[in-house]
Amino acid sequence: MMKKMLLLTLGLSLTGLLTRAADTPAKPAAPAAPAAPTTPALPEQYKKYDKNGNGKLDEDERAAMLKDREAEILKKYDKNGNGKLDDDEREAMRADRRKLRDEAIAKRQAEQQKKQQPQEEKKEEKK
Repeated sequence: MMKKMLLLTLGLSLTGLLTRAADTPAKPAAPAAPAAPTTPALPEQYKKYDKNGNGKLDEDERAAMLKDREAEILKKYDKNGNGKLDDDEREAMRADRRKLRDEAIAKRQAEQQKKQQPQEEKKEEKK
């Protein structure tokens, strides 16, 4: 008996809510915001590989890009000209990449410090 009463009360409550919602005038729709692009723009360095111009690199385009990158790496680091990177050549490539990474990190940290300095000066002026 208790379950029946609970179900009846719940059903009547839901019916009342639905009726009230149906009687309430609809709010005017807000103007739709312009749709954001689903994919970010392709960086300039990759645009030469995007043959179909769709803004994405498909499998064939990616393969062509990787082939070109591999050729550039071999040209730069393959000192003995055997078409493969030996351990010493691989280590030279890693050292160059570490150097570039460290330089990028140092540059980013310097930029962040420059941004923080004016903010700290403003805080000191307010005191």
